[in-house]
Amino acid sequence: MSDGHSILELTARSERGDPEAQYLLGRRCYEGDGVERDPKKAVSLISDAARSGYAEAEYTYGYFLLNGIGMQADATEAIRWYRRAADQGYSEAQYGLGYICDKGLGIPVNKMEAAKWYLLAADRGHPGAQCNLGILYYNGWGIRLDRSEAFTLFSKSADQGNVDAMFNVARMFETGEGTERDPAKAVEWYGIAASHGEPNSLREIGLRYLYGDGVAKDEVLAARMLSCSAERGDRESMLTLGMMYYSGIGVEKDLGSARGLFRGAAESWDPLAIFMLGLMYLNGEGVEADERKGMGLIRLSSEIGCPEAAEFLAARMRSSEVLLVSRNDLDGGSAVGARVEDGLESLGVVAEKGGTLLTLGEDGPLGQEVLQHLRAAGSLHVHVG
Repeated sequence: MSDGHSILELTARSERGDPEAQYLLGRRCYEGDGVERDPKKAVSLISDAARSGYAEAEYTYGYFLLNGIGMQADATEAIRWYRRAADQGYSEAQYGLGYICDKGLGIPVNKMEAAKWYLLAADRGHPGAQCNLGILYYNGWGIRLDRSEAFTLFSKSADQGNVDAMFNVARMFETGEGTERDPAKAVEWYGIAASHGEPNSLREIGLRYLYGDGVAKDEVLAARMLSCSAERGDRESMLTLGMMYYSGIGVEKDLGSARGLFRGAAESWDPLAIFMLGLMYLNGEGVEADERKGMGLIRLSSEIGCPEAAEFLAARMRSSEVLLVSRNDLDGGSAVGARVEDGLESLGVVAEKGGTLLTLGEDGPLGQEVLQHLRAAGSLHVHVG
């Protein structure tokens, strides 16, 4: 922090009760800038300045309260100090109040109240407020739905260096929402945002290089871009890069890396990543084979909407065989096979590749239900008891 004041000057002014000096010295103590870092002293100095009505100190003291810095967290008290600063026209506090209402930090979510405070801060040129207000306009949350106004706000914010807004501008140029569709400008803005490390834009540029979409195809460069995005926690990038390592596209084939990336995406509940991880366990690819764990993951993937997993399970069921065996048959050492028809699993039959033995009671309800299903489906040569 460079405020152009020496520590001696700020200390002397603070001791005389100068709120600006108290605030600046408090910031120095909090950041360890020119003095030993001392959060408790920082809170004391900044609270003194806040109680003197110094807007920046009011906001900062509210921030400390909201986040429990140097004291017990207290969202209600934090909002009170934010409002005092906001009422003086301090845009950072106005943005902060909007954010608290928008995200429901310590209070219920209130998009209308968020929009009110974002509007005040955005009118003062606050880039974060412009971007977040744009999101509210884009979705019609707490304010009218207006994609054109959203694009205008995103553009203003992006011009001030807000990377989230840069991505939003790129996306709207790509889709033609709120502005005329312009794929070239979309790529340009994705590139600008990616150069600032914005993970969604890194992913979008990486995918374009992977498929040659609007740029010259370059699988190696695609892998690098997706890797940067994956390192920042982007789920889709983890999945795509995992596929590349799994197949050796743009990178040397590495099942261990593929598994790690699939696991990372799976932890964010990506259905396809869970399916791929299940396949690797099922087939023993890059990991010790574990059929039970593999099938469990594949079933989970199917349950949360992965069509590939659902298709895999259906195909596996169709190709499996069930041996229907009564207790009498077992005693006599005989068994008759019947192919599983679609829908049999709903009767409680678990069909695994290579056949599953079901011991059915002669008069048991499951045995009778299975028999009825098979006979209705046209299965032949079924004998129980």
